[in-house]
Amino acid sequence: MAGYFDRVQADMKAALKAGDKARLEVLRMLLSDMNKKADAQAEPLSEADELAVLQRAVKTRADTVQQATAAGRAEIAAKEQAEIEVVQRYLPKQMSAEEVAAKVKELAAEIGYTGGKDTGRFMKEWMARHQGVADGKQVQAGLRALG
Repeated sequence: MAGYFDRVQADMKAALKAGDKARLEVLRMLLSDMNKKADAQAEPLSEADELAVLQRAVKTRADTVQQATAAGRAEIAAKEQAEIEVVQRYLPKQMSAEEVAAKVKELAAEIGYTGGKDTGRFMKEWMARHQGVADGKQVQAGLRALG
């Protein structure tokens, strides 16, 4: 399977040939972000690093959508939302809220989660098993529901 970088690069070439300027702009930004991270590390990115860049792109755009909506700037919110949809095509399928709640309960029982003092251990194990497929806010909500 090709890495995220290779898929984005191939799709960027296709968008360039198709004249899809909006999509091309987003894909160029993603490649630029990946290249910056690779340069900072002075070594090629792992697939997990590439995934982190994509997730950060979605998160920053989601924050912009929220701020633009609150400021009454619907055109900016719509543009950013369209960019989120382009980036999300590369992300793994996200768990539903019900799936997250069930997995949180399952993992908490498995590691013996007893409350706040075990949160760090829980999150370390969660990230090892489910990185990139669940929203952290949903995971935290699931933990709070456990007590």
